[in-house]
Amino acid sequence: MTKKDKSGLDDCIKCKAKCCRYVALDIDKPTCKRDYDNIRWYLMHDNIQVFIDDEGTWTLEFITNCQNLLPDYRCSNYAKRPKICRDYPNQESSCEYLGSGLHYKKLFKKPQDFERYLTQRGIDWKWKRK
Repeated sequence: MTKKDKSGLDDCIKCKAKCCRYVALDIDKPTCKRDYDNIRWYLMHDNIQVFIDDEGTWTLEFITNCQNLLPDYRCSNYAKRPKICRDYPNQESSCEYLGSGLHYKKLFKKPQDFERYLTQRGIDWKWKRK
């Protein structure tokens, strides 16, 4: 392990390897009742969050540990880890968890959070019953 790798490992241990404890996928910005309903449905599941980042990107986040994450926050498959892991920034200046500020401007953890957000913006998100 090089000195740079060691420094990265120290940073990972400091933040408890948060980047190894979720999967995040960009989703389309919701624009209709079906989209709003889908996001509400996502949020009805355990360990799911939706957030809007500073650039306005909507993201679906699954809070789940990588199978290779050890209790001391090291990777049990470090030498063979996927490229996405290798490319992830691990210096305090570029890591979203070690840097300053939040990595999102709006976070929804429960359907009620999202419903409140829509209502506050005057968005008609409810399906009408016949």
